[in-house]
Amino acid sequence: MKLGKTTRDAALAFALLLSSASAHADMALHVTPKSRLFTDPAYVTVSAAPPGAEITIEATLTDRGGQAWTSRGVFYADLSGEVDLSRDASVFGTYKGIDGEAIFWSMQPATSAQLSAAGNTMDNIDSPRRYPDFDAFNASYDLRKAPVEVTLNAQVTGILADSDKQAATARQVVVLVDEAVQRVVVSEGDMRGVIYEAPGMGPHPLAVVVTGSTGGINELKAMSLANEGITTFALAHFNYPGRPTSLMSISLEYFQNALAWFAGRYDQTRVALLGDSRGGEGVLLIASSFPDQVSALIPGVPSNMVYAGVDISTMEHGPAWSLNGEPLPYFDWKFTDLTPSHLWPGSGEARHIYLETMLTPGLDDPRWIQVENIKSPILLISGDADAVWPSDIASERVVARLQAKGFEYPVKHLEYRGAGHLVIMPALVKSRGEFAEVVVPGVPGLTIGGAPARNAHAQTDAFRKTVDFIKHHESAED
Repeated sequence: MKLGKTTRDAALAFALLLSSASAHADMALHVTPKSRLFTDPAYVTVSAAPPGAEITIEATLTDRGGQAWTSRGVFYADLSGEVDLSRDASVFGTYKGIDGEAIFWSMQPATSAQLSAAGNTMDNIDSPRRYPDFDAFNASYDLRKAPVEVTLNAQVTGILADSDKQAATARQVVVLVDEAVQRVVVSEGDMRGVIYEAPGMGPHPLAVVVTGSTGGINELKAMSLANEGITTFALAHFNYPGRPTSLMSISLEYFQNALAWFAGRYDQTRVALLGDSRGGEGVLLIASSFPDQVSALIPGVPSNMVYAGVDISTMEHGPAWSLNGEPLPYFDWKFTDLTPSHLWPGSGEARHIYLETMLTPGLDDPRWIQVENIKSPILLISGDADAVWPSDIASERVVARLQAKGFEYPVKHLEYRGAGHLVIMPALVKSRGEFAEVVVPGVPGLTIGGAPARNAHAQTDAFRKTVDFIKHHESAED
């Protein structure tokens, strides 16, 4: 319903009266804590604003490469002149609605002026950047070891902007890796990786992180877990110096030896095991093959079946895994028929490619991962908007198989509605996580899936629950 002129004038007069009553106070912007880990919550409030005034809040940072990242929310102060981002809805900006974390996760690769010119939307920001460089999955330790400074500004805007030009600024230091965490490079025989040792006196829970289809090592997750008191080994099995170049015929015994070596280094016998995507498939295989070495299992966006590997130099497919010198049976796959995605022009989704092979095989199919052999609690994590493969369906198939086989350990599946393939990746900025430049060699424009807010909330929640799960089933407890 439209307001008449008289009603509008009365509302404006009332707002001006309220604002004049608080004009003696300087508007203040509060950000707590002043310093935090990037996976910890932050709280942003405004006080002593003109009651009823429109307040625009922006957050900015500059990444290591000099790229500016900016977010914006527009709010209305209550009758006490306060705005609380965990309570009050943003009506316009890089996000809308009530979301106390969004002023950080919704940043876009733009300055404040560029953001205004683009109408605050990522659709109008022509940038290939998906994350600040320090937030990227494969970012170097050097990009992450220094804290990040976020500057926040609050400004009276809207109809009261001319009558009261109050503004306020605050800053927060965001720590990516605790300075007390120790980084240890591992090169033992054919074993490669990096250990992040949790600060303080141990013993600490132990965890091993296995990477997915890109290989290398997942230092981001390892350091994030170490920040929380979990000593974590980011283990490399391919695409890393001293290891094979491709996910082809990787021996499961390699992981068996690495788990034993890592546990023994800290006088323990079992460790938590995490892996995402093809790493989720991998950790299910490892824990099924060597169940006595695993204290807790967290497969992120996994498969229930064994799939082919690929030689990136020739693009030829073959067995990804071997056990006892024999290749494991596998399903082949080819990215020749991507489904066009509505998310961005020229992008595609691969989800449908795997549906039949994940859904139709009976439990006696040799390509099924024999998850009933696992002897530890399991926490499966997926998003039902996963556009890379249907990890939500695969996870449910794993749960159904475990039930059919009389599995005796706790099993939980965290399925996040509207979230995509990156529910398992902690990050500070999460606004563009549904996109990817290249996930599979030779396949540009593969969509990750999910909606920004759903992805952001899932990433935050999944990380907290992963930490709690590992600590609850601590590796020191047999």
